[in-house]
Amino acid sequence: MPIGIERINARRSQPNSRIVFIKPLPGPTAAFAQDFLERVAAICHPIMKDNHLSVMSLEEYEPNPEFIGRNFNAGEIIQLVLKTPYSGHWMSFRSVVMVMMHELAHCVQMNHSGAFWKVRNGYAGEMKELWAKGYTGDGLWGRGKTLLSGEYEGRGEFEAGEMPRSLCGGTYRTSRGRKRKRKGGAAEEKKSLTYAERQQKRITKKFGTNGVTLGDDEDTRVKLEDGKKPKGKPRVAKSVRGRELRAAAALTRFGQQQEEVKAELEEGDSASDTESDYDNTNVKAEDALDLNGSKLLDGKGHGMIKVCEEEDVDDRHVKEEMQELRDINDIAAASEKTKHASTVVHKQSLSDKYKGEQNLPDGASTALAEKTLIPKTAPTTNTILPKESSVELTCPVCSMSNDSLSLLCMACSHVLDVRKMPRHWKCTSEACVGSLYVNSEDYGLCGVCGTRKPD
Repeated sequence: MPIGIERINARRSQPNSRIVFIKPLPGPTAAFAQDFLERVAAICHPIMKDNHLSVMSLEEYEPNPEFIGRNFNAGEIIQLVLKTPYSGHWMSFRSVVMVMMHELAHCVQMNHSGAFWKVRNGYAGEMKELWAKGYTGDGLWGRGKTLLSGEYEGRGEFEAGEMPRSLCGGTYRTSRGRKRKRKGGAAEEKKSLTYAERQQKRITKKFGTNGVTLGDDEDTRVKLEDGKKPKGKPRVAKSVRGRELRAAAALTRFGQQQEEVKAELEEGDSASDTESDYDNTNVKAEDALDLNGSKLLDGKGHGMIKVCEEEDVDDRHVKEEMQELRDINDIAAASEKTKHASTVVHKQSLSDKYKGEQNLPDGASTALAEKTLIPKTAPTTNTILPKESSVELTCPVCSMSNDSLSLLCMACSHVLDVRKMPRHWKCTSEACVGSLYVNSEDYGLCGVCGTRKPD
């Protein structure tokens, strides 16, 4: 969860603690899109957690031929396109996940430089390792497919003409006034001066230039002494004459400083007419526009400016990424085949080993090799289950499929077999007249209408 954000009393398990909001587009397919985005968020959780990434809002964007994903304010909002622009089919799940890796890399690097591609390829490699392990999410999100996920997980590679012009639609940030660095400013001048020169400059700024010690020349001393010609300097610093001389010197310096400040203000006024310290970026010409021509705004209504343009289609990294996107499902299938082939080869090598060492026949060595592949935690004896354990019982009340050994329906708690629970009871209220629902013996209230169990 991003810093300063905490979800309290969530009604359901969240797929990713590093993503606060998941927003599909409203419409008849909102449930499919919600499940799609939640599955994407769930599988990205380890990568986001290990790399300290946070996203405020993961949103669906309308299908378009320009891009598949884009990033706002380094992860404040990430938008993903889930459908193809022309046919309206769901995109491949793995393809959208790889686009998510691209946009998460923009949370670290908001451009398409070499540093960005290094981060992006690192995230993509971590995702391929998760796919190889069969990871889909933590907790409830790791149980596999749902009825909705089959609609888009069965999609293969992009059809002809469905590939967008660019994978990334660019990165954006909120437009705000930023201070402009002046050429030849104080920082550059400070670097070029030595310590002694900086000290002299500080003294000059405070006391002025071409100054002389007050009281050194005869005329000034007489003037400070109200026309009296003193014989020498005051011997005691705390004497009346000493205090008067210091006060007169301070007033003289103060008058010089006032004149210098006045001159600087006049120069500053003239300079402000030609150049401002701040560059106002809230200019209509710089405001980014959406595909429909409307002005892009952040959550507070401020304009957005484009930090990074679309990818260069001729760049080597872009070509490799687009080709990877086209072949992503073939790569996944190849990895599964490789995993299966390695298991077969290992089994065959064990078979040859036992055959060579113990001179066993082919069938016996193969069986011994298969036995070796069984984990040590597997039971050594075969447990014979009753035949009825493979048959499912359908509840006559709610049509829920239950295991044949279940006494109660797992959905509505209806007694499935009254012979195994002889002390069951049926409600006789008007709401339950003619109902098939049977209550368990230890239920004090009817599971349908809530009427109390008769004595």
